[in-house]
Amino acid sequence: MIVFVIGSTRKNGAEHCNEQRGIVYSYGAVQTMNREQGSGMPHPLFIAYEQLKQRIPFAPLGEYPTPVEKLSGLEGALQASGLYIKRDDKSSYDYGGNKVRKLEFLLADAVSKGKKQTVTFGYAGSNHSLAVAVFAKRLGLEPISLHIPQPNAAYVRKNLLLQACLGTELHHYSNMTSIYVGTVLVMIKSFLKTGKLPYLIPPGGSNVVGTMGMVGSVLELQEQIEQGLMPEPDVVYVPLGSCGSAAGIALGAKALGWKTQIRAVRVSERKGADRKTARALFDGAARNLRRLLPTFPSVEFADEDFEVNHDYLGDGYAHFTKKGMGAVKLAAERDGIRLDGTYTGKAMAALIDDAGEGRLAGKVTLFWNTYNSVDFRDKIGKIDFQQLPKAYHPYFTEDDQPLEIPLEQEGT
Repeated sequence: MIVFVIGSTRKNGAEHCNEQRGIVYSYGAVQTMNREQGSGMPHPLFIAYEQLKQRIPFAPLGEYPTPVEKLSGLEGALQASGLYIKRDDKSSYDYGGNKVRKLEFLLADAVSKGKKQTVTFGYAGSNHSLAVAVFAKRLGLEPISLHIPQPNAAYVRKNLLLQACLGTELHHYSNMTSIYVGTVLVMIKSFLKTGKLPYLIPPGGSNVVGTMGMVGSVLELQEQIEQGLMPEPDVVYVPLGSCGSAAGIALGAKALGWKTQIRAVRVSERKGADRKTARALFDGAARNLRRLLPTFPSVEFADEDFEVNHDYLGDGYAHFTKKGMGAVKLAAERDGIRLDGTYTGKAMAALIDDAGEGRLAGKVTLFWNTYNSVDFRDKIGKIDFQQLPKAYHPYFTEDDQPLEIPLEQEGT
């Protein structure tokens, strides 16, 4: 059955959301947001390659650098050493996670093209679609989220309520076929309303433009290494969903001449979450950067430096697993780190098992936390879920999947 929901949710309780809009102004040839909205620090990509800042639309949305910390508690629990974490969960005071870095380029591109609305895609509890809503609103864009079903969990309800609070136009479809048809209808409606087609952002923000944001994150890490916060990593663990983060980290590492191996832990269906997709994003971003700046290093994707682990998905995307949720609990108990059962918990489970098998002995290991650790429950407390389209109501009336952890036990 095809479920079409045309029209936005009502802003019940929207006064509890921070709907601050960024001031867009000209930064050379680039449209960018008022730097007071971000950290005020120059982006590492523009520090390393200054000419790029005149050639790439960019909006500083995050608070950088994100911390690098020793996982001392986890080291003790695993009888291991050399374990570190990159805290991209703290990439913004509004909403953290890896999506912020991608959206600094994607949303700036939308603004530079005069777009009025954004359209993005994901499962019902998508962290990505929420991040788009948060930061699109900051830049004065109207967000539209298109979703398909997923297993129920507490974070699904949280993410939906905050999108509703922000006035996001929400659409829920029963399957991939119906979302394709729905996308066409939404684009037509957007054109009729604004006189422009909306700016399409792929799932996870993973395209050539978004991937460049993650390249910058590795240049940021290089600065932290030079400051003595950690040694150069031998291994980086990262969830593998839409592949943009893993590909960007791999490209940044290659550009710096590191010998780092990326261990990407697959958390979604194999199609689109594989080495082939990561290679395409790596190559596309590298070509684009060299086109914009011929002095950008000429690097190649190496299979041996990009390992894909398929063993931790479980029954499918967003299906919690015993190992994944065990890793969530252990990280919270030992180091106060908030992970999730859909992405980072599964990646951490792989790290834990590899440590137990001796695969990390003598290595400097970095876990890249792509999850959001900002607690926004105070903003959604007065939002009535019945204000959402009816297709979303079962997430509020039906039981959560097994292995769910109460939100207060997730960490800090």
